[in-house]
Amino acid sequence: MRKIIVGIVILALTFLTSNIYAQKTIKAQKRLIGGKIEKIEFTDYIENTPDSKEFNKKFKVLEFWATWCKPCLEAVPHLNELKSAFNDEDDLVFLSVTYEAPEKTQKVLERIKFETIVVSDQTKKIHNDLNIEYKGMMILPRTVLIDNSNKIIWYGTPTELSAEIIRKFLKNEKI
Repeated sequence: MRKIIVGIVILALTFLTSNIYAQKTIKAQKRLIGGKIEKIEFTDYIENTPDSKEFNKKFKVLEFWATWCKPCLEAVPHLNELKSAFNDEDDLVFLSVTYEAPEKTQKVLERIKFETIVVSDQTKKIHNDLNIEYKGMMILPRTVLIDNSNKIIWYGTPTELSAEIIRKFLKNEKI
């Protein structure tokens, strides 16, 4: 009985600690709003590779995901809908960013249709620059809006992102 109680206490403390740490990570992300990211580059283009890989002068919706992240995969249809709603916006690009190797993503991509450009950041440079991975902890899923001057405008979750937020983003209005 004592082992069970000790196990429950350890489990509860682990959960509490990770939750507190996640909140600190989200605060660290929010502090980056208004700052600029130097350059956006990826190690691999996995799916829906564009003709031009130059995104720095475009408005960018970056969706950070992983194959093991169930909420990330559940958010894909929502992001696909948003991308379809803004298909006519030439200055807007939707990027689904994973840190995993292309080979690792193939089974998921066979099961789930991504309408977005799927890219890999195996070096985790963008993940680190945007505090998606912060002090060794990965916070997923995360959505980041970066404007056409590479200024970080918004952080949130995929379910928080709406067409209205994107419209304001494209007009440089306060979100």
